[in-house]
Amino acid sequence: MGRAKEAMMDDEARGWAEPEGRVCADCVEDAYLKAIIRDHADEVECDYCGQITESNSAAPVAVLMEPIAYAVLHEFNDPTQAGVAYDGEWMAHLYDTRDVLLTIRLECDAQLFEDIADAFVYTDWARAPNGHWLAMHYRDELSSLWNNFVNIIKHEFRFFFQHPLATKPAEPWERDPKNILDTIGKLAKELELLSRIPAKVPLFRVRVRDGEADWPLDTDHMGAPPSDLARAGRMNPAGISYLYLAFEPETACAEVLNGPPCNLARANFETVRVLNILDLTELPEEPSIFDPAKENEREAILFLESFIHEMSQPVRKDGGEHIEYVPSQVVCEYFALAFVAQGEQHLDGIVYPSAVRPGGRNLVLFPTERGYQREFDQVKFISAEERSFDDWEDISRALKM
Repeated sequence: MGRAKEAMMDDEARGWAEPEGRVCADCVEDAYLKAIIRDHADEVECDYCGQITESNSAAPVAVLMEPIAYAVLHEFNDPTQAGVAYDGEWMAHLYDTRDVLLTIRLECDAQLFEDIADAFVYTDWARAPNGHWLAMHYRDELSSLWNNFVNIIKHEFRFFFQHPLATKPAEPWERDPKNILDTIGKLAKELELLSRIPAKVPLFRVRVRDGEADWPLDTDHMGAPPSDLARAGRMNPAGISYLYLAFEPETACAEVLNGPPCNLARANFETVRVLNILDLTELPEEPSIFDPAKENEREAILFLESFIHEMSQPVRKDGGEHIEYVPSQVVCEYFALAFVAQGEQHLDGIVYPSAVRPGGRNLVLFPTERGYQREFDQVKFISAEERSFDDWEDISRALKM
């Protein structure tokens, strides 16, 4: 067998040919691919941008094909190899190679992009997570579990969802959606989302003070409500009082502001000790899709991104919020009561992104004593003040009160 035929068979077996030429790190955007080029640099001139350096800076384009092919095959596959059903036509939408490379966000020199696309043996691709048409990515599996769990606690079993008689997986090999809480807790530890807030950090709470309201601006009226007045909120069940605070006064205002004219009362609090918290605003940076060693971490982060987005979405106040808030309330009660951070240490609260002010951060504190008079010994009341807003311009000027 001739060498040319052997090379063709090798290309067919692995799914791509090795492009000719040298490329420098400046011709690709992904940090992982840049590192591969630097590690394999053996020439001083790049064939794409023409840059010439004193030391070796350009590597064979061929060294990029394996990580790029890994990323492609993580999401797509040849329809035959993926097991796509065929009945006169493929029972799945097919993509060409250039669309596939755009989908995996390969950003690079235009000619390099074309050379990489032409290097692939297959020209038609079907969506195929990890190679198979009907498979699911880990992030999608977790999202499915979460969605099933949400359906269970909203519409099937509210208070005894962990009871053996509750809805079971359809098949014995499927995960039980009721275990999603422990899975989220495990991911929080693995991705180091457990953090600490030091003492003396300022925090803010705002209440609407319209009409004939004349209650005093003190710790009793600006803190968490007593149990019998605690309405269902995004994080707390009805009758169980949590303390909602914000790190920025603008965020505290935005969370309760409906529009002018209105009167708002703002309280200033301060942490009195180090707080152990779950921080849902500081996810690690998403690893490169081209790095196989970081696949599990990337999948976990992608799931948590969608989970946090759902947890912090605004809910229409039309009466249905009592149902829509149930999943986030259950998550909070899990982290407040069942989750153990380190040793016997429990969490003081959760930091989560504002649903109404991009970039804003909220903090919900769990009570340290659960009784009629809730106790929150994590913070102390400093002062409070009242401001009136007559129009949006006034609000914009004086938002920091």
